This record gives sequence, structure tokens and C-alpha cells, in this order.
Amino acid sequence: MMSEWWPRWRPVLILAGALGSGIVLVACGGNAEPTLYTPMPGVTVTLEPTPVATRIADVPTPTVILEPTRTPTTPTPGPSPTNPLAPTLSPAPATLTATHAPTLSRLSVEYFTTDTGVVKPGENVTLYWGTRGADRVRIYRVDAEGERIWRWDVNTSGKITVGTRTSDRDVARFLLVAEGADANVEQPLLIPLQCPEVWFFDPAPEACPAGPSQLSTEVEQTFEHGRMIWVATQARVYVVFEDDRTPRWAQFPDNFKEGDPERDDSLVPPPDLLQPVRGFGLVWRTNPRVRDRLGWATTPEVSFEGMYQSDSAEASVATLYLRMRDGGILALNSLDDEWQALPPGATGGDTSP
Repeated sequence: MMSEWWPRWRPVLILAGALGSGIVLVACGGNAEPTLYTPMPGVTVTLEPTPVATRIADVPTPTVILEPTRTPTTPTPGPSPTNPLAPTLSPAPATLTATHAPTLSRLSVEYFTTDTGVVKPGENVTLYWGTRGADRVRIYRVDAEGERIWRWDVNTSGKITVGTRTSDRDVARFLLVAEGADANVEQPLLIPLQCPEVWFFDPAPEACPAGPSQLSTEVEQTFEHGRMIWVATQARVYVVFEDDRTPRWAQFPDNFKEGDPERDDSLVPPPDLLQPVRGFGLVWRTNPRVRDRLGWATTPEVSFEGMYQSDSAEASVATLYLRMRDGGILALNSLDDEWQALPPGATGGDTSP
């Protein structure tokens, strides 16, 4: 009888004997060294998911390098790591990962930080975090308006390496959200960004330029109550009003084409004043409000080599800085429709046309 059941049940009896003595040998692979484990009573082991990035909005895909979070093999709660940026971790078994230590009664974010001081837009940063009492943790990339545009589902503590966006300016924004049974905790993280561009004039604005300065042929003409500036590379006409009405300035596409009428001979200016011609004249004649607010031209239009730069890629909120014929800087604020003229002495360098 023993010969019939002994070969079939012998591995089970050997395993049971090993468990009874508190020893289990676990090996992974043909050349793996056996590892000695002492099971703890009442400990449930689960597998932690690898963080996965999830797109929330239709934005350019950032550079993402995910590093799995290692979990301590000892499930008994202990003191927090002395250095939150580089906690001491023990390698997890190849086949099983122990569950997190029992959470405290209070949900909290112990830390959410980075080991990087200042980075350039587009460079990678490593985020570190630790929570208590959390059932689920997510990290979001946040835009300047506070919208969550990218998400990573992560462990309750660990680290992750992500790329900042080349379009980011001033700071890269992240948000950690820890969720418990009946509460949520949020912790933002702002990482300063270096300004990748420099302004073409001085003193420079506090904001970072959205891009490098651009050279362009410009044409300027002064009027009784303002001026017009044409920027060739943009094919746009900027109109600046010197009265107290709003908007204080406006912009129009340059729709003048060669062969179009350059002037309206039925419009006769007063002595010593001029009717604007070509592109300026088209905007002036076809927009009565522009004509009424500007009045007649006081000088002929003059061409010169200009330069411009903006503090935002979003035109609706940007301030555009244009170099004028006299070397001064004209700041056109799109957010509040205001303008400001910085005198030539404030620009520094060679500003001759």
C-alpha cells in the first residue's frame, strides 16, 4: 500500500514538514540562490501594480520613465525613513510582494518632493512620495490653469521619473492625491524651471519669453492720436490709440495686395496732414472707428529693421514686445488691451534702425 501512495504524496509531506519548521526555500531561475524566508502569521501578500501613465487631455506625450516602487518585505510598521528622498529599501522576493504595513487611522501625505532644484523645460525629474492610511494614490501633471492633464496610478509610496514639457515655463506643476476610505488628501508640487530664452532688451520683464526674439522688417506711421506698425513676418498691422477709450490698441491682418487701390482720392486731408496708403490705408479706410480715433497721419510711413518677442505662446493672454523706430519698446498686453511704451534708454545695446 505504501508504494502506491508514497511517491504521489511525498512532496506534500516534505513541504508540510518544512512549513512546520518555519523554513521555506524560494528560488527563481535555474541559477538562483535559495533565499530563506520566515512567514509571519496573519500576513496577506498581494501584488502591487506597476505605475501606468494615463492621458487625461489631448496633450503632447511627455517623456516618461517609470521605475517600479519596491516595498519592504517586513510587514510590521516601523519608523519613517530618515531621508525621504532616498529611503532604505530591501529587495522584494522575485515571486511575491508583501503587503504594506497596516495604515494609521489618519490619512496623510508624509512627503511629496523631488531631488532636483531647477531644471530646463523638457528635462526629466524624479518625484518621491510617501503616504499613510491611503488606499489609492495618483499623481497628476497640472497645467497653469490648474487642469489635470496627465495621470499616473502609483503605489502608496515610492518614486517615479517623468519628463517636463518643452513648452513649460516658470514652473512644472504636479499634484499628488491620496484617497482613503472616506477622505482625500491633495499635495501640490511646483518645480522651478530655468528660462531657456533671453529678452532682446533690458531691463527685461520678470516673465520668461515664450521663444527667441524675431527679426522682421517693420513699417511705422504716426497719426494725430496714435500710430500704426506693420510687422512683415506676421503680416499684421498693429494700431495704438492715444485716447482714453478701450481697447487701447488693436491688430488687423494685412490684406493689402499689389494692384489694390493705394488710397481714396475722395478723402482730402487737412493741410500738413496725410492720408495713409497701402496696408495702413486699407485698415484706416475700412474701419471707421479706427479712422475716427486715430485721425489723419502726421508723418509718412517709415520702414526699418525691427524685432519682437512675446511672453506666452497663447496670443490671447500674451504681452507682445515690439521695437519701434526710435529704439523704444512697445508692450502690447492682450489680456487687458493695454499698452506701454518703454523709452529708448531702457532697452540698452544698439537699437538703431
